[in-house]
Amino acid sequence: MPDTLIPTSAADTPTLYPPEPEPDASPWLTWIPGPESWNAAPTMLLPPPKLVPPVPIPEGVFLIPTELLPPPMLEPAAPREPSSIPPPPLVGPIAAPAPAAAAVPAAASASAAAAASASAPAPLPLDLFPLERVARLDAALALVPTDAASILDAHQLDGATFRALRQHWQTTLRAALRDGDPTLLHAYDAALVAELERLRGVITPDQQEKLVHATARGRRSEAFASLHLPPVARLAIERVMLSRACIRSSTESASP
Repeated sequence: MPDTLIPTSAADTPTLYPPEPEPDASPWLTWIPGPESWNAAPTMLLPPPKLVPPVPIPEGVFLIPTELLPPPMLEPAAPREPSSIPPPPLVGPIAAPAPAAAAVPAAASASAAAAASASAPAPLPLDLFPLERVARLDAALALVPTDAASILDAHQLDGATFRALRQHWQTTLRAALRDGDPTLLHAYDAALVAELERLRGVITPDQQEKLVHATARGRRSEAFASLHLPPVARLAIERVMLSRACIRSSTESASP
């Protein structure tokens, strides 16, 4: 087999072309080029970069980090040209400024004051219609709503004044409940139930028991209708019934 010359690496083979024949080389030596993968990457590491000495800073010069520098100044915006779109046409006459107020005659000012006093609402007769009386009126109107006009006429009241009185006392009652004072609510319930019992008769313990059983069966409205009790007074009646049951139970337990 003839002698062959195979380079060991790409670094040992500077070129892929055959070298110049040596004068005393054996004619049997044959040059065989290496594969291209040998020249894919150098086997010798590149030297590290040469360090350059920093530029000397003159004395008295202080460098500011770039992140602390203020942002660059923005160029002022160029003035905008006026719009070429014409303004919309005016519709209707332009209101002229009001002239200076002239001296109002005394008669005109007096008539204006009288009109203002006439339009102002009259104060409510709260001393004549306390909470208990309004509760009794509520009971009478709830029991016979068709006689509302005659009931209010008997008390010399009109519908608007009575609604204002009811709204006033309801607002006062809610404010007292928010403050944790149920005194007004107890007084209202007692006066309403007392007026109902005066007009239709006393609610007996048997009727109370019937209402309790009907409430447990989900037939409370039917029971109130059968006993001729207004449904709008249902909560007040139930609160009074509960209070009476508690008083009766405590009395029975205290008796020997």
